[in-house]
Amino acid sequence: MSNDTPSLPDFLEERLQEESPEGRSSLGAVWELLGGADAPATEEADPDAAWDALTEAHPELDATPANGTASGTAPQAKQTEAAPKSRRRQRPARRSRRAHSWRVAMGLAVAALVLAGGLWLWRQPVTITAPPGQQRTAALPDGSTAHLNSGTTLTYRRGFQSWPFVDAARRAVELGGEAFFEVKDGDRPFLIETASAEVAVTGTRFNVRARPGNARPENADRDGARSANPRSANPAAATEVTLVAGRVEVAARTRPERRVVLSEPGARSQVAGPDATPTPPERAAPKYALAWRNGGFAAQARPLTSVLQDLERRFDTTLRLHDSVEETRAPVSLYYPEAPDLETILHDLCTARNLNYRPTSRGFELFAAPAGR
Repeated sequence: MSNDTPSLPDFLEERLQEESPEGRSSLGAVWELLGGADAPATEEADPDAAWDALTEAHPELDATPANGTASGTAPQAKQTEAAPKSRRRQRPARRSRRAHSWRVAMGLAVAALVLAGGLWLWRQPVTITAPPGQQRTAALPDGSTAHLNSGTTLTYRRGFQSWPFVDAARRAVELGGEAFFEVKDGDRPFLIETASAEVAVTGTRFNVRARPGNARPENADRDGARSANPRSANPAAATEVTLVAGRVEVAARTRPERRVVLSEPGARSQVAGPDATPTPPERAAPKYALAWRNGGFAAQARPLTSVLQDLERRFDTTLRLHDSVEETRAPVSLYYPEAPDLETILHDLCTARNLNYRPTSRGFELFAAPAGR
């Protein structure tokens, strides 16, 4: 073998020993021929050159004419050899620009949706609820305070603002139930809206009661009992305002021009419906309106059904009137300055109205006492 031919590997040398001399000579010659062959040169494929070669062979693949000018235009100055670029190299750049534009557009759309969703959530009113059997104290955005009695809901705009960092013209709250307000002075009026009335104040302390009407139900249950929560023919709740200190204006919700001013402590006015005229100011004993604030319970000349509704909310129970009970609209007055238990109130109430009561699976039922009791 020649000096340039690589030597045989050991395993081939051993294999050749098993061959005849003629076979070894032939295989050695083949090995020398293979050793003299050069390895093919490897070089990176040039896609640009391949594309240019392809467009030269098939000019219809390239939209640019061979002379470098567009159809119908004057010839331009001859470009340098390095200037022309194939369309294949230009396409990724255009696709990259389009993809970037789409990413920017999608980012802006997502940001707009997030902003719109955030504003929608911010615009949702704040609602504070005191469920039956509980009371709540709400600190309002302007520093005012609302103490909510059982079964009461208070709703207002977040921050008393129309939009973020934009104050609303009024500090308005919507009340369903009963609450005692301590309102801070401010440049904007403070307005309380109920189903039937509007109460406008500046800085003052007062109690607002807006409970549903109390109409006797027309239909009795199968067992002859009826709930203490009848559905009123007028769904709007009557509103009663009792002033403790300061000054308030009371008006019907749909007739704001019919206003009554309360400026004396203990003054009270009532609005029976959204278009009713407020009653003239009258003197009232504030202890009845404010007994619940100290954990007590009171009712002043209110119908029996209304008193039982208040007891249901206060003690989170169910009270029913048997069909034998008459004169459910007769006025009832009760006053407990400290927290009483429910059965104490029921005992006193039944004694005053010649009634009896008995427990049920969900609370108590009141029924007429036997004759001659």
